[in-house]
Formats: sequence, C-alpha cells, structure tokens
Amino acid sequence: MKEAIANAGVFNLIIIFVIVLLLLFMGSLSYSRGFKAKNKIVEEIEKDQGFTSATEARIDEWLGNIGYRANVGLNKNSDVCAKTAEGNGGRNGTLLNSDGTFQYCVYEFDTCGSDDNSKCGKYYRVITYMYFDLPIIGGLLKIPVNGETMIFNDITS
Repeated sequence: MKEAIANAGVFNLIIIFVIVLLLLFMGSLSYSRGFKAKNKIVEEIEKDQGFTSATEARIDEWLGNIGYRANVGLNKNSDVCAKTAEGNGGRNGTLLNSDGTFQYCVYEFDTCGSDDNSKCGKYYRVITYMYFDLPIIGGLLKIPVNGETMIFNDITS
C-alpha cells in the first residue's frame, strides 16, 4: 500500500512539472511574438523615416503572416491604446493608427519644444502586446511591450 501512495505522489509531481513546462513554453512564444512585432514596426518606421499609409500596409501584411492578434468586432486601436496612453512618460503623443487592423499602438512625439534645436524633430513610440491565449483567463493577460524609434530631425537651413 505504501508503494501505491508513493507512486501517486511522484505522478502528481510529474504532472505539475509538465504543466509548468507548458506554461513556460506558451510564455516564451508570446514573448517572442510581441518583441518580434515591436522590432519590425520600429524597423519599418525608421526605414520610411515616419509612419505613412504605405508603412502601415507593410506592417499589417507582416503581422498577418506571423499570426499577430487582429482587431475583431467593434474593437478599435483607440480603445486598446487609450488604456496604455498613461505609460508615455508624462508626454502627450498623437495616436496614429486608431483605426488599425491589428492591436498595436503608434504614437508620434514632437521634441521641438525644448531649447536644444539639435534635438528638434519627432520620434515614434510603438506598443505591442504579449497575449496569453488561455481558455479561462486569456482575455485578462495582456502585457505591453514598448519601443521607440530614433529622432528624425527636420533640417531647415
């Protein structure tokens, strides 16, 4: 009888170990997808030196290919991004993709308000999300991933 109880305890430890490994695997996939999407969006904006409709079309095509979460139903980026706007370091940026197909936010910031004209220009902050699609609590777990582009200077001399 002792062996049966001991085997059940070992079996429970194995089940817990497998569940923890599956959770780590799901977390690493979401982490990878969120950071990959952020890096690609920043790269495309820097390539065009701004966020244009052509840039948005290329980004949307690429996000569709990797299986990034799309807006469905009545969801809009303005709803998703309004909740993360407080994390902009106290600066008010302009949300550029409020009607986007996929759930990511692009804010434009103007740095020309400072006294240093060498840093006068604009930069973009990109916010993507890590999603954990679990059956019961999947909608509750959404972790933002932030990134910024370099400052694009407008040289007028």
